[in-house]
Amino acid sequence: MQCGKVSMTTSKQSSAHSEKDDAISSKFETRRKKIDEIDQQLLVLINRRMAVAKEIGQIKGHKKTTIIDTKREAEVIQKLLNLNRGAELTRKSLFQIFTAVIAASREIQQPEVQISAEPPVPELFAVIGNPVSHSMSPGMHNCAFSATGYNGLYLPLEIRDIQEAVSGLKTLNFKGASITIPHKESIIDFLDAVDETARRIGAVNTVVNSHGGLIGYNTDGTGAILALTEYTPIKDRHVAVIGAGGAARAIGFGLKTEGGRITIVNRSKDKGEKLAGDLNAKFIPLEEIRKISCDILVNTTPVGMTPRVDDMCVPKEVLDKHMVVMDIVYNPLKTRLLREAEKVGCTTVDGLSMFIHQGAGQFVLWTGMAAPVDMMRLAVAANLNQTD
Repeated sequence: MQCGKVSMTTSKQSSAHSEKDDAISSKFETRRKKIDEIDQQLLVLINRRMAVAKEIGQIKGHKKTTIIDTKREAEVIQKLLNLNRGAELTRKSLFQIFTAVIAASREIQQPEVQISAEPPVPELFAVIGNPVSHSMSPGMHNCAFSATGYNGLYLPLEIRDIQEAVSGLKTLNFKGASITIPHKESIIDFLDAVDETARRIGAVNTVVNSHGGLIGYNTDGTGAILALTEYTPIKDRHVAVIGAGGAARAIGFGLKTEGGRITIVNRSKDKGEKLAGDLNAKFIPLEEIRKISCDILVNTTPVGMTPRVDDMCVPKEVLDKHMVVMDIVYNPLKTRLLREAEKVGCTTVDGLSMFIHQGAGQFVLWTGMAAPVDMMRLAVAANLNQTD
């Protein structure tokens, strides 16, 4: 009898499980059919968009205006991002979907051309550093290539040996590269030529392949100055620069050109004093930073960068509400330094603006084309989930 009860109980449980599975399967198939219906609706709408885009292309042809309008494209995507707040679709996914739709619309506007059997091989570019997994440069530059119709492909390359990397750029005929931590200074010895500004700075963040010869440039300083001057004048302001690496050198020379009074603050005395000497600036060791009083504070170190987002380059007691605080780290966009500075009442400048401006300078050097700054900014902001 006991065995019979167990058997009956097991049978009932099995039946219940089967009914539940059937219900789940039925729901699954219903949702799949719903997806199919929505896909068909999307296809109709996308084709309607393409038809209108084609008409616009014909009008542009009559008016002899350019097909590509990256400013307008950025406005379209920004409006959609604003409308999408609180929706299921992430900002990153929305950006990817609509840049693809816009690219298809742009393509349909082009005059009919003979399509070759083999697609053209893209020009190769890269970001070279260690680490580079966090870098937003590939997304930004690939977006810029797509937006302008330039046939380029930008790759992240994590490199330890910079001499071998330079050799590889030549062998594989890369047209250009971004140089980041820790290679901005050491790469100079292995390049064929270095631009005068980069030579004076002593650091390179951009390499251009000119007929097989690699030339080094630096766009970091210009990028930082453009970002800072959106918020504050620099002339005669006392600026504390935290760090003494390649970015600090570029920004320091930019600040000097703008008439800023500079103090270099660094953990390593030798390196800090060397940069201070080159800039005709003051130097104090990092442990003595509480003694300093400045109008502008700029962090040029990777402290606070993902994944160590709770790190901070200076004690929070140093911050004063009258200061402008800039952090060149852009991932995360709001570092702990900037969060603490906001609490005190400081004006804060995140690393996104500098990053975009220096990237725009690189794009011009590589392609000779105007950089689609608005689209580049959107590409980075969408990946950081920040669009405001």
